[in-house]
Amino acid sequence: VTFLLIGGQDNFRGKLTIEQYIADVKRRVPKGNCTTAVLFVNEMPHMPQAALLGAVLPPMLRTVASWKKKGAGHAQAEVQGLLAALQQGKLWSGRLMVTSGPGKWEDMPFGQCGVDASKRASIAALGGA
Repeated sequence: VTFLLIGGQDNFRGKLTIEQYIADVKRRVPKGNCTTAVLFVNEMPHMPQAALLGAVLPPMLRTVASWKKKGAGHAQAEVQGLLAALQQGKLWSGRLMVTSGPGKWEDMPFGQCGVDASKRASIAALGGA
């Protein structure tokens, strides 16, 4: 079971566009893998903000534990809980991508495709970008 948290403002992305970066991350997952999730948060720099980590870490851990115990395809409730946590406060936007079978990904966008200036100020106050 693998669960990655990656940020849109991360320097690991280099000169890649967001779409190229996400595609590169997904390409590195073995084709037969059925228990990988990638949480991409547009507003996250290299290190996650405390508010973001506090919101997503518990549901991420529940998802991992459920996958480990029940196997692939049995963590829908945990995934929905994670998406609900990301929607609270409307500070975050991005995509949650989960392997749904060998070589198959389910892509779940959340939040707005960008956060306005007033929300960015709130994120900055939380220790973010």
